[in-house]
Amino acid sequence: MLKKITFLLCLTTTGFTACTNKKNSCDASQMCTEEFRSISVRFQDKAGSTVAVKDIVVTNLRTNTAIVAKGVIDPGFSPDLHTIATDSNKSDFSAEGDNVKVTATSVADSKTATATLKISGGCNCHISKLSGPEIIVFE
Repeated sequence: MLKKITFLLCLTTTGFTACTNKKNSCDASQMCTEEFRSISVRFQDKAGSTVAVKDIVVTNLRTNTAIVAKGVIDPGFSPDLHTIATDSNKSDFSAEGDNVKVTATSVADSKTATATLKISGGCNCHISKLSGPEIIVFE
């Protein structure tokens, strides 16, 4: 009875899509919000200036597969912010989190910078950066 009341309360306050996780192997009673999350990084030099980059490669080190951010919405206010994953990529990551290598090449001098982040997804409601930098520095 308590489950039914909780479910009805969820339906009336947040809408059906926020109440359930539709993956068959996931906990169907998990309650999630309807927000859409993304993980982004910036590239800078040692002095803190923005570095224009090309050839950004994001690789899940557990599966050795490339990650391409899905459903990216460009807000237009920060051209130096690079989205590397979104909630649409949840299935690309384990619920416990995977190490993800991010590499980019400087447009100016063709040097590369690399960093490792840990990102979770899977049956979680949203992706989440568990560790790693928000700013990747070219040495």
